Amino acid sequence: CRLSNAMDIGFTEKIKKLNDELYIRGVDRSWLDTNMNNEKFRIYFEMDKRFKNSPERKVRNNIKDFAWYKKVFDLDKKILNAAKFMRKNKSKLLRVEEKSGIHHELITAIIGMETNYANKSQRGNFYAFNALVTQYLLMHGREYFAVRELASLYYISEKINKDVFYFIGSYAGACGWAQFIPSSLNNFFIDYNNNDDDLDIYSIEDCIASIENYFYNHGLNSSNIEDYQSRYNAVYKYNRSDAYAKAVLYIYDELRRKKICRR
Repeated sequence: CRLSNAMDIGFTEKIKKLNDELYIRGVDRSWLDTNMNNEKFRIYFEMDKRFKNSPERKVRNNIKDFAWYKKVFDLDKKILNAAKFMRKNKSKLLRVEEKSGIHHELITAIIGMETNYANKSQRGNFYAFNALVTQYLLMHGREYFAVRELASLYYISEKINKDVFYFIGSYAGACGWAQFIPSSLNNFFIDYNNNDDDLDIYSIEDCIASIENYFYNHGLNSSNIEDYQSRYNAVYKYNRSDAYAKAVLYIYDELRRKKICRR
């Protein structure tokens, strides 16, 4: 579905409005049209259904309970699979923990939930650009989010000199092994070796460093890491779902108990 096709099916005015809103945020006027004319562009017409059927929403709406959520994501298997990932990345995880006192088990739990420890099959199949344009065009109430994230996508793609179709991930617009949305990539994603010219959302070490940076900038540090509510609040900000936060902390608690990298 190229730009011309999108206009043919009734999106002309919304596309023009989107371009105006992006321009106000400093985005080049040709950027939206150029990428909507790319052969990789399409509108995800099933988008609304995906949001409505998400496991997080089913638990939030009391359609399913947390026990069901645990089975859907196979949390106990994620706990078992964590050992290999943690041993392989032990030095990186411990180095980042030393930085602010944020336990490496919490960082590991996030990567486990998001992409099953950077499993290529969990990379995602949605181009962030397509997902965000679709949300603006089809989903009432997502327009502000979509504009903000598209503008952020423009800036992060310029910053790391990558085509927008390099950013692949979830239908919500998150991408990389840590599943950062574009605004979080701009604000919190960092290079493990402090080299801003070498940012890579598919680098495990960059993702480890960036998750720690995200948590630290959302109030988690050595002074409160032992407090459950502080951990919960930080994880909830990462993904605003009670079920998600509890799942991450379930994995975290078991990894802390196992002491895989602390022996």
